Amino acid sequence: MIRRLVAAAALAAALFLPRVSASAAETQGLNASRPADVDARSVIVVDMANGEVLYERDADLVIPPASLTKIMTMMVALDAVDAGRVNLTDRVLITREDVTLPYRSSLMYLQEGMNVPFDDLLRGMAVISGNDAAKTVARVLAGSQEAFAELMNAEAARLGLAETRFVEPSGLSEYNTTTAREMAALARAYLSRHPSALADYHSRTTMHFPREDVMPAGAEPPAIKILLQTTNKLLFKYDGCDGLKTGYIDESGYNLVATAERDGSRFIIVTLGGTGGPDSRARSGAYLLDWAFANWKTVRPEAPDPGSARAWGGAAETVALAYAEDPVFTVQARLAGNIGCRIEAAAEVEAPVAAGTRLGQAVFTSGDAVVRRIDLVAAGDVPLGNLFVRMRDAVIRFFRRLFGGE
Repeated sequence: MIRRLVAAAALAAALFLPRVSASAAETQGLNASRPADVDARSVIVVDMANGEVLYERDADLVIPPASLTKIMTMMVALDAVDAGRVNLTDRVLITREDVTLPYRSSLMYLQEGMNVPFDDLLRGMAVISGNDAAKTVARVLAGSQEAFAELMNAEAARLGLAETRFVEPSGLSEYNTTTAREMAALARAYLSRHPSALADYHSRTTMHFPREDVMPAGAEPPAIKILLQTTNKLLFKYDGCDGLKTGYIDESGYNLVATAERDGSRFIIVTLGGTGGPDSRARSGAYLLDWAFANWKTVRPEAPDPGSARAWGGAAETVALAYAEDPVFTVQARLAGNIGCRIEAAAEVEAPVAAGTRLGQAVFTSGDAVVRRIDLVAAGDVPLGNLFVRMRDAVIRFFRRLFGGE
């Protein structure tokens, strides 16, 4: 239980992407290839396992996210579902405000007076990038677009996203801002918190809407089924791709967050500011994912039991060691086949010892290359023992020193 809690805390702390991670820095020294330039002003490639940066180019340029904004809108909405503030089956009455949008806005074709399940609104955002769906979700959860944007910004602040700010939930405004690095961190946080969102929403390529059951009272349903189709072309043709979001406004260009999983390796790529159109955006995303899968692999090596350390003067004689994070990480593909591990940890410590205190490290290697170092920490508290215990241990240590035992 302690190990799981420590690992969860480490994951939460790692969600904001560093400029260069320790593991990536070590492996980059081993002649990792670099992808060619793609159609984007700003690019980043990260692994899902630890959020490590595998490649970046101008990843800190501040650019409007366009409809990538809806990743945050979806996260805030699904957080509300998890908290019980709204149910997926709740019916939402669509108002005139919800459907008042600029010409050429991306829509799921909500109509005033419709009665739509909340789940359909989330699907409308994820599949067809419905700005009407985003506006409706914001109104339902916060009462107004502005109040919902405050929820989005509060979440961005919690994640440490310094350049990411929202003024509305759809992405239409050029005053929404982000960077490729921060958008990758947001996407990873979203998928970590809501892993079922990929299957439930983002991997879907089409949706039928409107349907007879949602129509306003007295209104006739469409004469034929209307099939709405995703703008994420990678979902149709890239093996393993199951999300995440496209975006475009004139002020940003063509944006993409894409993720794919193959054989236990999942990568997230972000491209911002493309100029070549939707097809070029999809080609760029596919190329970066191809590069990631060709050059990197997420591994789950056997991790030895780290054992325990003698806790002198403690209420317990020993303190168990635990991995500070799960031994799951990404290495260059050519190093993934023969990974070993050695434990470097203190054999003895002085009580008291607090849970989580660093007591050593597990060093994972492939041949002569160090591919990962994971801290070993105290799995639990060891308070000072009583006076008898402390005196006994002091005597034992005195004689050990006297006869050269330490």
